[in-house]
Amino acid sequence: MGLLFESLWPDVVVATATVILMICWKLMTLYSYWSSKGVPNPKPKFFYGNTKEFMLKQTTQAENYQKLYNDLEGHPFGGVYQGIHPFLLLRDPEIIKLFMSKDFNHFTDRGFAADEKRAPLSGHLFNLGGQRWKSLRVKLTPTFTSGKIKMMFNILSECAERMKQSLENTAEKGHTLEIKEVSSQYTTEVIGSCAFGLQIDSINNPESEFRKLGRRLLNPSFFGLLRLFIRNFFPSLGKLFIFIRDTKLENFFLKVVKDTVKHREENNIERKDFLQLLIEMKHKDRTDYDKLARPQEGNLPNGETNLSPIDIELTDNLLASQCFVFFVAGFETSSATMSFCLHELAVNQDVQSRLTLEVDRVLKENGGNITYEAIQKMKYMDQVVDETLRKYPPLGNLDRTCTKAYTIPGTKVHLEKGTNIKIPVFALHYDPKYYPDPHKFDPERFNEENKRQRHTFTYLPFGEGPKNCIG
Repeated sequence: MGLLFESLWPDVVVATATVILMICWKLMTLYSYWSSKGVPNPKPKFFYGNTKEFMLKQTTQAENYQKLYNDLEGHPFGGVYQGIHPFLLLRDPEIIKLFMSKDFNHFTDRGFAADEKRAPLSGHLFNLGGQRWKSLRVKLTPTFTSGKIKMMFNILSECAERMKQSLENTAEKGHTLEIKEVSSQYTTEVIGSCAFGLQIDSINNPESEFRKLGRRLLNPSFFGLLRLFIRNFFPSLGKLFIFIRDTKLENFFLKVVKDTVKHREENNIERKDFLQLLIEMKHKDRTDYDKLARPQEGNLPNGETNLSPIDIELTDNLLASQCFVFFVAGFETSSATMSFCLHELAVNQDVQSRLTLEVDRVLKENGGNITYEAIQKMKYMDQVVDETLRKYPPLGNLDRTCTKAYTIPGTKVHLEKGTNIKIPVFALHYDPKYYPDPHKFDPERFNEENKRQRHTFTYLPFGEGPKNCIG
């Protein structure tokens, strides 16, 4: 016997209908978030919001947000829903500049979960926010100065020479090459050497442990895909599911870094690489750190004036986290950029010819030697790489989270703490207002005159402001 009816089934039907109605009411409330603030927004679809194509894997996230960007033509920003979660989508370069630079203190976090106790490798610069991010950023910034990068140039040259020999051997045998694999082998070799101080020889040994881990990163397990899905569509649950991680990958990096640090410290071994700079920083005198990490008010760049760093100990786990993100961020982005660049040079013979002439000229002036200074003279090379990054940005969108209540200047739109922000890099890079005929590969977009005429915040392959890519 049921509570309302003699039979149990009517009670079940009523209860089910009530739950469904409550869910529908909740979704209607959620999907009225932006309209209640007077923010223009494309009409969302039940459960999918404005990202149905992305959720169903019918398109990429970058292309999905490009469509939303175009739908909001004429507005400086708009409200969208990634699943059931509201995001503010920025369109106007001046508004983007406010969020990323001038008013950075209101948007210091990316909204990603970091739990250094449960997931030791999550405590890296990309994940951290607030004062802990600031302190680590200040400590790490000196490791990426031009002088420090120049110091590692010989390592890059040695890796390039091994790659050159491998390519020559393959050419002599008349074999076909998959250029993405070649690029991945090279970047794995460079990062393994520069970040970890290891001679992994992934060029001649494509099945090296580092190379296999690189493939593993690009082909995540079911649980890795589940975590990515949760992060994209249920970000508030991110910290609850941080335990979903690749422990084999995690243990490998922790062991490699800890063993290398221990070996160098016990045997007084020094090497000109990223890990050595971190080891030196780990032992840096506290007084020196205070001078470095606590600059005077008003001297901080890009709107960082109100975010004071706190002391942060560079433990072996924290060192491993930075090496890990160095590998993750550098491996795929660099190899993909190399591959896309080589593809564009192959199909644009005029660009290839002009670049070849520049390289030959600079090398002739430099006695045939490839040096750090010689690379700096290759201006057209810079333009070619810049245009490659425009067409194929490493990240299609950038994420920020409002960390302090904010009213968008010139409007009545008030953003509460916790509001998610999307900066559509891919859409900006393909906006014909800024880049006419955007699908054409044209390095002249990045000559000095054209760069001066274009808003800086329409080109964001590495972000901008204090939270830009450090390397």
